[in-house]
Amino acid sequence: METPDLSHIDVSQLPQSLQALIECIGIENAYQLTCAFGGRPKYIPKHRDRTKLADVLPAEALDALIKRFAGVALEIPKADHFIRQLRNHQIQKESASGFSRSLLADKYGLSLRQIGNIRRQDLPLR
Repeated sequence: METPDLSHIDVSQLPQSLQALIECIGIENAYQLTCAFGGRPKYIPKHRDRTKLADVLPAEALDALIKRFAGVALEIPKADHFIRQLRNHQIQKESASGFSRSLLADKYGLSLRQIGNIRRQDLPLR
């Protein structure tokens, strides 16, 4: 699975549990983990060879996760937190390019009010 450009993600706006994962294994690996296991608990074993996490994470990220959370069942946040921020950034970008609220609402399946709220958010346009 290809990782989207996560440079626009404001980590401070993410849930605390996701911030802890990002701090431990990095934003790209945290994104991959949320895509694979988001919304459900995942046991972090004490040994790398006892988990399917190696299919999702590179060895150094898995080792960091084990070092910090070994023996714990982590509730992995859903990838929605990333996806929503990426969507909102795209809406702001397209809005700045002259797209109308109604066109954006149709494109993203949101209400005009939601589009207006997103357009007013102070998102960093990187």
